Amino acid sequence: MDKSETLSRLAELVGIEPVYWDIFGHRNETSEDTKRLMIAAMGLPLGEANDAAAEYLQALEERTWRRWLQFVTVIRRGQPMTVPLNLPADVAMQPIVWSLTAEDGRVVSGKLQPGTLSESDSRIIYSTKVVRLDMPLPEDISDGYYHLIININSISAHGMVVIAPTMSYMPAWFLADERRWGVACHLYALRSENDWGIGDFTTLGKLTTALAGIGATCIGLNPLHALFPHNPLHCSPYSPSSRLFLNPLYIDVSAVPELVECDRACKRIRTARFQKRLKQARATTHVDYIAVAALKFEVLELLHACFESQHPAGRKTDDRRRAFQLFCEAGGEPLYRFALYQALVDAHKGLGWHDWPVPFQTTTSAAVQAFAQEKVHARRIAYHLYLQWEADRQLGAAAQHCTDNGLSVGLYRDLAVGVDPAGADVWSHQETFAAARVGAPPDQFNAKGQDWGSPPFNPLRLQENGYADFIAVLRANMRHAGALRIDHVMALMHLFWIPLGGNPSTGAYVGYPFDDLLGIVALESHRHRCMVIGEDLGTVPPEFRDRMTAEGILSYRVLMFERWPGENLFKRPNTYPPVALATASTHDLPTVAGHWHGTDIALKRQLNLVSADQPAETLVEKRNTDRQLLRAALMDQELLGQDFPLNPALDDGHMQTLILAVHRFLARSSSRLMLVNLDDLLLETTQLNLPGTVDEYSNWQRKIKFLVENLKDNHYLHTSAAAIHADRSARPAV
Repeated sequence: MDKSETLSRLAELVGIEPVYWDIFGHRNETSEDTKRLMIAAMGLPLGEANDAAAEYLQALEERTWRRWLQFVTVIRRGQPMTVPLNLPADVAMQPIVWSLTAEDGRVVSGKLQPGTLSESDSRIIYSTKVVRLDMPLPEDISDGYYHLIININSISAHGMVVIAPTMSYMPAWFLADERRWGVACHLYALRSENDWGIGDFTTLGKLTTALAGIGATCIGLNPLHALFPHNPLHCSPYSPSSRLFLNPLYIDVSAVPELVECDRACKRIRTARFQKRLKQARATTHVDYIAVAALKFEVLELLHACFESQHPAGRKTDDRRRAFQLFCEAGGEPLYRFALYQALVDAHKGLGWHDWPVPFQTTTSAAVQAFAQEKVHARRIAYHLYLQWEADRQLGAAAQHCTDNGLSVGLYRDLAVGVDPAGADVWSHQETFAAARVGAPPDQFNAKGQDWGSPPFNPLRLQENGYADFIAVLRANMRHAGALRIDHVMALMHLFWIPLGGNPSTGAYVGYPFDDLLGIVALESHRHRCMVIGEDLGTVPPEFRDRMTAEGILSYRVLMFERWPGENLFKRPNTYPPVALATASTHDLPTVAGHWHGTDIALKRQLNLVSADQPAETLVEKRNTDRQLLRAALMDQELLGQDFPLNPALDDGHMQTLILAVHRFLARSSSRLMLVNLDDLLLETTQLNLPGTVDEYSNWQRKIKFLVENLKDNHYLHTSAAAIHADRSARPAV
């Protein structure tokens, strides 16, 4: 095997795919340079001449055979309940003593006699024959995570076993072929009478009240991940510091229990200067993140100080202190590391961890441990723990409001595909991430591909760590949720990596342990009684969607993309797949009104974002055709008349007719879940995010036009909801 073949084989073993087809049908081969850079990004530097490739290749090819037990074995219900053992042939002839410990500490054990296990494979490793035996497990063990130990002649081996359901959780109504719907919004965009310039968890609870009784069953949200308090303008919910914890800006300060017992905070809030700042923050059409952060953190620090004085550590009879301690204990080391990271950011004036002195860049260093022990820093750590505790309490209260108001699915949360490299997750779990960036090849969103800037999970480390980081992310985001949307769900199978210093043209796909990850998703979804929706837009092979359906993961179907190839006609509602969520648009696309008006095209012209290969005139011409096709699709369903005008500048009355027709069209779809964007019901024309922009456009800032308290009296919202609910409740057309 020459060096080129060795490199290719090594790339194959670590999951680097040799070729991919983009959405335009172009075949793209992975270059040797890209393979070398990606292998190095996984912690296996090869050097320019691939000198280390042969050594790594042998180690990887023999990796599984050198371990008696694999790091993790995932078994789905319906599969053989066996765990593979790789034992030297002479060792395999000895009795095997085993024990299986469940999460609650219960132990099942047994002993297997030589010759009772079937041999499924063998290999020669260092002149020794190693045989693969299938070790049976008890058939009656329940779904969950187990620690398996085998002992042969006083030598032990350890591994993790995951027993998972056949598919992800589906509620009874879904299995009964019922169709339901909900309302989608971005939490920061909500407005209420008493907010502090940004939507918060109390406002979310008020929205559930406004939606009570109109037929909606869920509220779809943007990711609620922790961002960067010291840099409030870093506000993209899809580029968080941590996917494990919450954004404290969503805390409703007025709902924090300490406020009623903190005179300093109450006096601060009542001052004329503070009230003026608060009024200004509320009055803006776009979230002023700098002002909001200053207002909230100023008071939250006072409330934490009050908590420490009124509910001191060690007071065992204090219910609030006990609740805080229980939260911290449940969060464990990951929560503590997050709070420690935040305290270190405080101490380093908001700098990301790459810019800290080297001793502080490693979580377990002596410098970091000494920092955490200093009283002033310990107080800051406790403060950030307090923020997470209160955020979680208030989010839980909002989820309870869903239940109380009859929204049977509840909160529909969103999981971003990655995190910012300067954030808490990467600092806390550096060994889990690869030195590369995640992106996308050319697709309908961006003809040149995309670089999202997030470091990917290192597939070589995921299994070694027992998938702990992946499990933690799922648990954190299924908490208080009845549904979870996984952004770029194809990341469970493979992710498009871009080498550091490269661009999407130098990228390639890297595979992940797809079957294992799907099993864990299924297990966690059942434990949380949480449906799973997979965002599968863009370059997705048909067999991937087939697997999603088999797994009970809902496809994400957007009206504007549901077209027939060739003539680009909109697909009829009855052709939408049942195991799917249907919606009119996404945060990266114009609203229904914005699309019809061409607001997005005008904006791209204004910001000089129109490319040479797609000039504005071409976009306008395509949009004119789109309007004709959309009207035709709605006329086909008898939702619009032939006389409905194609004029881009529709008045509000005609626009309301159009938007209702669009949503009734989707309500008739076979898809069992449907989301209506609140922006559409409020006739919003500007989109929340304009891909390809950073400072040119106010991404993730625009608020809704109306107070949430007034939505219960919004006639158009209620008449639309009634029509949508009627169509959803009717038997779908065949």
